[in-house]
Amino acid sequence: MTSTSKPHAEIAGAGLAGLTAAVALAERGWSVRVHERYQSLRSQGFGITTHANGLRVLKAVGAYEDTVRDANPLSVSELRDSEDRLISHTRYRAQSIRVSRYRLVAALAERGRALGVELAFNSAAAGADRAGELRLESGPRLKADLVIGADGINSRVRDSLDLIRSRRIKADGAMRLVIPRLPEEVASEDANKVIEWWSGNRRIIYGACSPTELYIALVARADDPLGCQAPIDRASWIQAFPKHGALFERIHRDAEWDKVMWVPFQVLKLTSWSAGRVAIAGDAAHAMPPNLGQGGGCSLMNVLALAVILEETGNDVERALSLWEQRERPLTEHTQFWSQLYSVLTAWPRALREPAFALLGLPWMQKQYRRTSNHIATGTEHVN
Repeated sequence: MTSTSKPHAEIAGAGLAGLTAAVALAERGWSVRVHERYQSLRSQGFGITTHANGLRVLKAVGAYEDTVRDANPLSVSELRDSEDRLISHTRYRAQSIRVSRYRLVAALAERGRALGVELAFNSAAAGADRAGELRLESGPRLKADLVIGADGINSRVRDSLDLIRSRRIKADGAMRLVIPRLPEEVASEDANKVIEWWSGNRRIIYGACSPTELYIALVARADDPLGCQAPIDRASWIQAFPKHGALFERIHRDAEWDKVMWVPFQVLKLTSWSAGRVAIAGDAAHAMPPNLGQGGGCSLMNVLALAVILEETGNDVERALSLWEQRERPLTEHTQFWSQLYSVLTAWPRALREPAFALLGLPWMQKQYRRTSNHIATGTEHVN
């Protein structure tokens, strides 16, 4: 460790992984500085589904109450066809919410500030070295006992260490957006549901993420240019989902199109989650399609586990990083596998896809899909 009285961490990225790591380390006596390339916390306009596993992490790090204050509770997930006919209905067995990404990030940042975490804005990472040094675009080279690269799917920290084993760009992707929620939607029987409509190779994912906001993901394949167009091609989407013309008119009118673009889903795997005194976390380490709602959940679980294992090993950083990956990586890769398996269905014709949905309801299949959401994450064993 460095000569300071406390072990010190430099973290690139003020997203879910970076801020949760900062809070978990600060709670265990570390001094922490988080670097964010933008001038403030990013207010990306979309919602995040957080299942029981992620909520347990938020409780463990003291950010739960602030996060759920404006969140929308979820009780049911439904698949429907383009004519709004029910394909499947699944009731959640444990607490799940959908919340705006900004609310979740802001709750973590506020908890971090209360613990003395320093947030450095307009501070972009350029790379790192194995000895524990974070390099900034502006020139400084910052020494630390631990560097964490949580700077997203295009992580410069990760790439400076040449850690990518495979990167698969999927055929499907999504435009994610938020529009104002109507009063009748708040009172609707669908208010606490996640609804997914299918039409051909397109999907609409629909659900409230606050009392006033409705989150929507419009999923299409790269070989469907009208489906990927932003602002949306209303005629094309209404033709695919004729029951939802009014919704598409609202989306076209109310979405913040300067913040919306179609982005392909990716599956990212590394040769190792660490190199020397540098750990890679979040999407930078294990990006996956959002089909299980567990990209954020895995990020939250993994960085809390890292802080716990560091404490267990007396802050023996390199030993802790090795143990961390051995313990946590298998579940994350299980989640990646099952999340991308669902994406395969986007290429299937309806005649094959609907029988496949029926198979997904089988107990063994449900066990695989729910394994991550039912997991008691490292560091949350004491949480109710």
